[in-house]
Amino acid sequence: YPLNSPSHLVVEGDWSNAAFFLVANALGSQVNITNLNPYSRQGDRKIIDLISHLEPMQEVDLSQIPDLMPILSILAAKRNGAVFTNIQRLRLKESDRVQTVQEMLRNMGVQTSITGNTFTVFPGNFNACTVNSHNDHRIAMSAAIAATTATGQIKITNAECVSKSYPAFWEDFSKLGGNYEQ
Repeated sequence: YPLNSPSHLVVEGDWSNAAFFLVANALGSQVNITNLNPYSRQGDRKIIDLISHLEPMQEVDLSQIPDLMPILSILAAKRNGAVFTNIQRLRLKESDRVQTVQEMLRNMGVQTSITGNTFTVFPGNFNACTVNSHNDHRIAMSAAIAATTATGQIKITNAECVSKSYPAFWEDFSKLGGNYEQ
């Protein structure tokens, strides 16, 4: 069969990567984010609803949006906590994201709890610390956003791992006022 290429194609923005800066806005930053289709079929566009309507200790089903868990845990800690369910897929990502998110938050001074298929984040503030990204791009980017509201400096090991999904993250982070030193 002959195939024809469309004469005009618009590629919409990536909700997964935008989620980091959307949460930065929710935490008090001023980032202008464009080219996101509010009617997108991307599951991670759910971040908008969660930012707007995250209730204290709300249950959030991650079965369809597992990649949002690291940045949602930052939002939950700064808001009123959350209970994340259906976390089993997170153990099979670039790192065991259940363990690495728990380690990241605990290093920052935020309490968490893992029970079966549930990960609970309690409200808290971010303290100065070192976060091991475990070479997981979403951990590194989440820690960077947390650093924007931390009481002291957050150091991220293996921060260059962001190149997996967002090679310009540190450049964009710096352009937006974030302090990043290699």
